[in-house]
Amino acid sequence: MQSNIHAYRWSEDGLAQVDHIEPVRRSDLISIDRQIDLAVKNIEAFTSGRPALNMLLWGEKGLGKSAIIKMLLTEYADEGLTAVEFRHDDIITLYELYAEARKMKDRFVMIYLDDVSFDTGDTLYRMFKSVLEGGLEEKPANCIFVATSNKRHMITESASDSGDIYDRDTVNENASLFARFGLAIGFYPLSPKDYKRIARSYLEKFNLPVNEGWEMEAEAYAMDRGGRSGRIAKQFAVYKSIFG
Repeated sequence: MQSNIHAYRWSEDGLAQVDHIEPVRRSDLISIDRQIDLAVKNIEAFTSGRPALNMLLWGEKGLGKSAIIKMLLTEYADEGLTAVEFRHDDIITLYELYAEARKMKDRFVMIYLDDVSFDTGDTLYRMFKSVLEGGLEEKPANCIFVATSNKRHMITESASDSGDIYDRDTVNENASLFARFGLAIGFYPLSPKDYKRIARSYLEKFNLPVNEGWEMEAEAYAMDRGGRSGRIAKQFAVYKSIFG
């Protein structure tokens, strides 16, 4: 089914439209109200033509980072919100994307970087950081960067700060990419109560009976898969729909 959500994928061949995106409404998302409020206020400023911030959504997998991006696209498509999925290892083509974005005069473009992660010493890291906020060419006025990452600083730090001046320089260097994102939204492990709220919502969404003992089953399912998350809660409901 064709979606009215404006979304594209960037590659060396240019922009390719993405037609099939799961529509997500705010009412579908549970236990991440604070994170939603922060993202919504920033995007409402953006689509109103006011200054907006580059946005980083960081935290463990399955906690709603990508779901919020889909929610923003669903609920603000009529205001011209658009996403362009961009791989950070394609950073040398970013200025070509800028040229395309400037043609989208009626669109507000989120340059979307999903699951950004660098290793210490990665040659792409400095290039990515420089282009993001340090190159000669100005970012188009109708663009912001929106990234998701499992790591707050988007880089794997192999050692702790020993207090040595060179160690502190490394820490500052690693934090400098994080500083390019004026709005950082953290996602944290779910409490048992919130996990069960989400699991119950999926059971009801799939029209499954909420039988006695389901909470213990849901908790055991999560522990067997490494912890609680919205993704695991949905998988539990699907599991129940198959195996009862």
